[in-house]
Amino acid sequence: MSLSDSRLAAQAAFISRRLLTEGAVVTQSPPDLRRAVEAVLMFDRSRERDLDEEVGRLLQKNASAIKAAGADHAEMWKKAKKMLAEQKKIPL
Repeated sequence: MSLSDSRLAAQAAFISRRLLTEGAVVTQSPPDLRRAVEAVLMFDRSRERDLDEEVGRLLQKNASAIKAAGADHAEMWKKAKKMLAEQKKIPL
């Protein structure tokens, strides 16, 4: 979820409104709910970016073996990201 800050804020506002209108959350302060949702989305975005950086380092470190095996870089990226996400218990 590599959203820009403005897109992330818009998503947080949408989710907050939806939670309130469906009665899933009751609050005296809708802006506080929006800020909380935004904080969670920012945390999740940060974890995914860190995961992407780690995958990049892992693939760079093993670039010669990957090239020698003739593996597709995009496919290796997907597999490495999925594997690291499972190890770190990060939902994708």
